Amino acid sequence: MYVVLAWFTDRRLDDGATRAARSRFDAAVAEVVTDTYVRHDFGGEDWGVTFLHSADQGDYRWPLVATEGPVTALSLGLPVGVQTTGPVALARELLGGADIHRDVLPPFNLIALDGDRRFTIQQDWLGMCRLFTGTADGITAFCSRPSLLATFLYGSTEPDLEGWRSYAVSGFFGADLSPVKGVRLMQPGQRITGRRRDEGGWELTSETRYNVDDLVVSGFAGQGRPVEESLDLAADAFSGIATSIGKLYDGPIGLGLSGGKDSRLIASSLIAAGHMPKFHTNDDTVAEGETALRLMQILRDERGLQPEHRLAKTGAPANVLAAGLVERTEKLLRRYDFQFPSSYTIRPALDTRLPDEFAPVNFSGVGGELATGFWYPRVGGKTPEDEVLWRLTSAVPAGGVAPEVIDAERARVAVLFDHARGLGLNDLHLVDYGYLVERVRRWYSSAYFIGSITPYLSPGFVAASFGVTAEQKRDFLLHKSLIKRFVPEWADVPFVSAFTGTTTATRVWDGDGVQAISDLVDTAQGPIAQLINRDLVEKTLTTVVRTDNSPEHILRQFTYLAVASTLLEPGTVAAPTGATYARVTAPPPKPLPAAAQSPSRLRRFKKTWLWRAARKVLKPALQKMRS
Repeated sequence: MYVVLAWFTDRRLDDGATRAARSRFDAAVAEVVTDTYVRHDFGGEDWGVTFLHSADQGDYRWPLVATEGPVTALSLGLPVGVQTTGPVALARELLGGADIHRDVLPPFNLIALDGDRRFTIQQDWLGMCRLFTGTADGITAFCSRPSLLATFLYGSTEPDLEGWRSYAVSGFFGADLSPVKGVRLMQPGQRITGRRRDEGGWELTSETRYNVDDLVVSGFAGQGRPVEESLDLAADAFSGIATSIGKLYDGPIGLGLSGGKDSRLIASSLIAAGHMPKFHTNDDTVAEGETALRLMQILRDERGLQPEHRLAKTGAPANVLAAGLVERTEKLLRRYDFQFPSSYTIRPALDTRLPDEFAPVNFSGVGGELATGFWYPRVGGKTPEDEVLWRLTSAVPAGGVAPEVIDAERARVAVLFDHARGLGLNDLHLVDYGYLVERVRRWYSSAYFIGSITPYLSPGFVAASFGVTAEQKRDFLLHKSLIKRFVPEWADVPFVSAFTGTTTATRVWDGDGVQAISDLVDTAQGPIAQLINRDLVEKTLTTVVRTDNSPEHILRQFTYLAVASTLLEPGTVAAPTGATYARVTAPPPKPLPAAAQSPSRLRRFKKTWLWRAARKVLKPALQKMRS
């Protein structure tokens, strides 16, 4: 893993100001990486670049830092899909103005330095690589971690409530939003160039080069072409990835094989290209494990292959509950600087510092849903805007946040759709665009790992997915056809998902979960935590205690935001009282005995039309009997 900071002043500044900023960064980054990390420093009085990375780069052939003569290449990720002879050659192309990111698999960013006179920073076409930027007091800086950037520029980290409102409802920071104030993610295809003035200071320019819009438009232009052309385009994209990765990495390739369509297509493409992955399957969901075992057996029986395959219960309580819920959540927040999905709060606790070595290459199914209509409306009458808004606010149930939070997201979606229509997109293709630029760009975990390969984000596959019809996507045309082309023996095995059948995964309330969430309701009083409806959290907890069953997404979201609040808003934390826990664990009210219920039932009966009719008939007869 790596951490990068690059900063440039717009004029000669007092040395004390930049020295103080660098000292703040150094103190903060020491809490992020271990002392085994290799550190590279470049710069002068009005600029600086610091790049830290794991000393052990394993089987990777692409050095993250490379220098030849005056040119230095700093790679944030691997340039999978790019044809080049090496990092410095790629940096020279970038300095020369080439769109070196046009064919790359996100995430990837390249910083090219030409001595101390000029530089270029190129974001990938999707804007997925985590490089954030901000400006303060004449310094423009870029950093791979938003909190470190805020610490460098401002001396402190304050929460960006606009970003947290987005996270509260969608489960990620939408568009370019950040968890901390004064920091934004670099935009898709954004290029920053800098030239040093003779008198000191830098002149910076920003422009948008080839980006997601250009790719989507080119793919959408293929609507109506023969299906085989789209299939060939997608197949060539997958085949090219296998060739490209071999030039960048010389070790075993890992692949998480589930029961679903995305990992199966990746596996079949690698096998067809002569690369047998080391398979691993999370069998928390029994059906996924069973399907993966069946696929492995087919390779043995039909092809005589002996694939390596490991089953593991990633979310098994025995692994997860070794640490409490708050500890797991705090470590997750610190490790990924507040940006990871809250669903990982039910995974084993992590080290808060970045790992000392690069993990082996692992292929990821990120973006496969682009070809399956995953976000398409399942209810008749819903517009594309309605569906995307619902998807971007589905991290909590109805009533989980204040109406104004939903209104802010609605306004953001409206702007997004106006932009997409301006590109010429229409109908359900608008949904695909929203899915790509929002969820794929910001939610998926591939952005945080070197060696997490995303073949569905190959420009060729993305273009192919926008070139087929919505109905073809709903029929899984690309997946089914390509699997049949690569490994036809797998074509008739039904797909299953993590939501098929039973699961043994940990629930957020298991272990100390009920107690921990209850205490957070009492103690986490900051604006971030207040974004979630506490009454609904308490009601859900009460249901959990009484039934051991409930949708858990609001509990995960509240836990994530509440713990983030304690870290980013420490002055708002209240003392624990145990009041919420006492309420949610209190025995339910006992039903009244039958005798006590009968008068109430009689009173209710007397208010009905049946009683009035009976009384009208019976009253004269009773009076006659009494006389």
